[in-house]
Amino acid sequence: MATWAQKIKAHSAGKQAKPRKPKPAVQTTYAQTRPADSEIGDPGAVIFVHYTVDENTVTLTDEKGAAIGKANSYVMQPGEDAIRIAKRMALARFQSTDAPFNRRLKYPPQSLA
Repeated sequence: MATWAQKIKAHSAGKQAKPRKPKPAVQTTYAQTRPADSEIGDPGAVIFVHYTVDENTVTLTDEKGAAIGKANSYVMQPGEDAIRIAKRMALARFQSTDAPFNRRLKYPPQSLA
């Protein structure tokens, strides 16, 4: 016959807390939004892309690791590269905003006739 202490130990053994999964590290890269143009002296433009990779899921985040929006995750297929996926997602998000309207305009060279 089991004592009351053994019963308590047996009861609590099945309820051990599962170890928490650590948060994935925030990784940073950049994506080119406008190429450089030496004719007009434009150095071009880039945006910084912050993302995490958890198993095979790439998620766009801010610099602190908080997810951006609802639909900013992608499940990678075998052979895909997380950096390329993150850049594509960030560029798609950049192009869907009004950011391209706030860019420098490129005019053709002037000529006299």
